[in-house]
Amino acid sequence: MERNYLKFLVSELIFVKEDTIINLIPKTYERYNEIFGELENYVDTLNLNIRKLRRNIKLLDKLSPVDAKNKAQEEFAKEFKELELEDKKNFTREDEIIITDEKRKEIEDIFREVIFYYSPAFYDFPVEEFDRAEELFKNCDKEGLLKFLNRERPRELRISSEKLQFMRDDLEIEISMMFDRFPLNQLDMLDDKEAIDFNLTRLKNVYEEYQEIYGGLGEELNIKIAEKYSTP
Repeated sequence: MERNYLKFLVSELIFVKEDTIINLIPKTYERYNEIFGELENYVDTLNLNIRKLRRNIKLLDKLSPVDAKNKAQEEFAKEFKELELEDKKNFTREDEIIITDEKRKEIEDIFREVIFYYSPAFYDFPVEEFDRAEELFKNCDKEGLLKFLNRERPRELRISSEKLQFMRDDLEIEISMMFDRFPLNQLDMLDDKEAIDFNLTRLKNVYEEYQEIYGGLGEELNIKIAEKYSTP
């Protein structure tokens, strides 16, 4: 295969990888959290409370009710904090810039050129400088990308056709693995009303089941505390 064509194919795969990391994955997470995030957080929080309650009940075998409660809270404090931080991260949205499909296509084409002429995969070009181009692409900064494209062209690295083919194969595998993982494997579901309804129903059923478990454990805890205080 002609070397320049191989270079073009590799640059296209680099674009797909960058676009997936910079745009597709974050947007899919955001969409997923808009639909399922709040309910998933309720389920996760209730599950954590169930685990803490079970631990509290077990600790009553050797500690006073107050000490058992404090000990259980102490043991689970880190997990509750992590859950709280994750929830804030999921629902903290930056101001979104509205970009038309036409302008996005222009920006994508400019970034493709930037990759073809400046990527450290092909040229003696600093990675940290190329990071700037990725940031411009992330921010949909058309003017910034055009300015980047007008800078002096770097020296091309000596890369054989064989090495370019290896790069192509590796990128195809890496991109395939990315699409096999969440959230990309959820893309079809996020556009399927029946699949969304099914998953929401599943989460609601789990939440109701956890509520029953939590209520039962609360009664068990109260009974055990009462027995502990009534024992001479």
